[in-house]
Parts: sequence; C-alpha cells; structure tokens
Amino acid sequence: MVTYYRSGPIERDPDASFHTQNQVDEFLIKEGFEIIGDPFEYLKEKGCPQVEYGVKLKRLRDRGLIYEYSEKELLLIMSLRKVRQAAFIISRPSQTASGGTTSETVMSWLKGIPKLVIIGRHHEGLLDNDSTFMLRMLTDRYGLVFDTENDVIDFIRNHIEIFRKGRNAIRELIADIKRADHHINDRPKPLWDEKFEGKTVILYGRPGCGKDTQSRLLQRLCGFKVFGGGLELRQLGVKFPILGHSLSRGNLAPEIIINYLMASKLMKLEQFEPIVFSGSPKKIREARGLMKILTLLNRRPTVIVIEINENLSNQRIALRRNCDSCEVSYCGKKFVENPVCEQCGGPLTARSENMSREAIKKIFGWYETDVKKVIRHFASFGLVIYIDGNRSINEIFDDIIGILNR
Repeated sequence: MVTYYRSGPIERDPDASFHTQNQVDEFLIKEGFEIIGDPFEYLKEKGCPQVEYGVKLKRLRDRGLIYEYSEKELLLIMSLRKVRQAAFIISRPSQTASGGTTSETVMSWLKGIPKLVIIGRHHEGLLDNDSTFMLRMLTDRYGLVFDTENDVIDFIRNHIEIFRKGRNAIRELIADIKRADHHINDRPKPLWDEKFEGKTVILYGRPGCGKDTQSRLLQRLCGFKVFGGGLELRQLGVKFPILGHSLSRGNLAPEIIINYLMASKLMKLEQFEPIVFSGSPKKIREARGLMKILTLLNRRPTVIVIEINENLSNQRIALRRNCDSCEVSYCGKKFVENPVCEQCGGPLTARSENMSREAIKKIFGWYETDVKKVIRHFASFGLVIYIDGNRSINEIFDDIIGILNR
C-alpha cells in the first residue's frame, strides 16, 4: 500500500492545523492510500496532545532553555521516524510559520521525499518573510506548490497511476515537471507592474463595500501584501477572549493594539513591497500614527474610498458569510441557504459582529463618527480618491488598478 504523510503547522492551534479531517484525506483514503507518521496523533498516543505540547515547547524556546527544549523536541523527532517510509508528503505551512529550529529539524527528516505544499487561495503561505523562508525549505528539488486542497486532489487524480507506484515514480514526475518549468513554484503575479513597487494603499468604505475582496485581488493578482484590520483582530480575539468578546459586540479595538499591528506589519516589509490596508486605521490618532510611520519609511499612501449607500451596505452585511479555513468572503442568498465554501468545501459562518442588530448599529455608528473623520484627515493631505462601489467586483478593481497606474 502506498502511504503518505500529512503535516500541519507545529506549535499552532491544532483546530486550525492541516492535520484535521479534510477533503484530501477523504479522497486519498477512498483511493486506497494510508496516512502515516502524523505527529499530532503520535503526541496524543504519548499523552501529550499538540494543544499542550506546542505551548510547552514555545515557552522553553522563548526562555532560552535550549537543553530542555531539545529534550522535549525529541518527542516530535520520534514521530518523524515513520515519515521516512512515506511515498509523499502533503503540507500546508502556517501564515506565521517560523522557519526556526523545529522547522529545520522536521525538514532534515523530510529531505528528498516528494512534497505537495498548499499555500492557500490568496497565497497566504507567502505573506511574510518567515513563511517564505519556510516555503523555500519545503519546496526543495521534489516539492510542488498548490493554491488549494482541490488543486492537490486534481493533480493526484490526473497522475493517479504514478502515485500508486510510490516514491521513486512521484519523484521522477515532479523532477520532470520542474525541469520543464523552472519557475513553477515562483507564483508570478499576472498584473504586477513596476509602478506598484513600494506602494501603500488604504481602502475605505461602508461595511460590505468590498474592501476585503479588492484587497485580496491586489494580493493575488498584483503581489500586494495585505493588512486586513478585521482579520488581524479576529485572529487576535481568538487568543484573547476578552478582546474577541468586545469586538463581537461591534466595539473598536484599543488604539494601542491597532498601532502595534500596523507598525509590526510595515516593519516586516522590504522597501519595494507594496501593501494594502483594508479599512484601517479607524481613529484620528491611529491615522496620525500611521502617517508618522509611513513618513519614516518614505511611503506616501493612496487612500481609495469605495462608496456605497447605507441600504446596500445593510443588505450585504445580512448576506455576508466567511470561510474560517481559507478566509474567503461570500455575499449572496445562496451562501446563506447553502453555507459551504466554494474553494475548500468548509462551512461558512456569519461574522460575530454581524449577528446582532446592536453590534451592526455600533459598526455603522463608528463609521459615521470616526472613520469619516479619518478619511477627511487623509483628504487634507490630498491623498483621497472616491470611486463608485455600486458596480461589479471587476469594474471596481479596474478602477483601482487605473488609479495605481496613474
């Protein structure tokens, strides 16, 4: 029987890791493949589940207790012994994969084994320098990059007979593919333009205007890094429940948190890398703080306001659903009636802050009182451009590209 090893982020929330049941597992098990060497299952067997193991390991590393860290890491190494028997590996590195000691240890065991690496529909695996480093380790001579789980399934299905033959046949297949196209793992951006280098774009508009959608298009098609204030805060809210509860009630995040998140994102950028902010900052002091940082980094922002009326905004909020797995947003009655992600097949849910009238009322309130002041602040520097958001996604995107090319 041909076996494969399925990995997920180490030292991460296990519920968000790739080791959970997914479409790839279902497809391969149905085709007669077997999963082996899963470190998460091994840790459970040893009475130290990932949710505890990851926290312990991180504490030791952060405190500089190298001997104790290495001793604990041996538990992980034990789970990797079976990996050497695997015919191929399927991996989905975290956006924040460290590329540190643990990753290097794992990669030393995985070297030479064919790897199918999933980086996400919006190339989340390429969002920062750390995860890019991790991706380079994963995509060695016998590694291929894919956007989604469905892409991996299609690839295996198209070459199923080769995969049934085992490791050597799969290695030869991937080597042939990479010889034919040396840039297959580069993920070129089809609309990239040198004019975009060092650009900073800030998108504003009423809730539901499409800021996140347009940001993701700039990321996927033009190579922009993305700072989605809502996404960053939702992820932080999971780690800090008090913050998450406050955000779910439609409240704004504390200024110090927003400033920290924006500054840390900007400081990670190379000078030539463009970035788009989706709906942040939302307060005058945050806007002033961002302008100071951008001035120090010699970046002049372009602020684009996507205008829609309040009625349309209300309609879109009621119909908006999110996929927690791949962070794709959907809007429409069919996604309310059948809440299934078209990309990964995962469940769609309404955002917590969109589930009560009180929270929605607060969101509209701070848009009128706070965000509009921020827009006027940017307008005083001659940075703001307004575009009509009552059109199709592609028409709005064409307008944004036109603005950036001017």
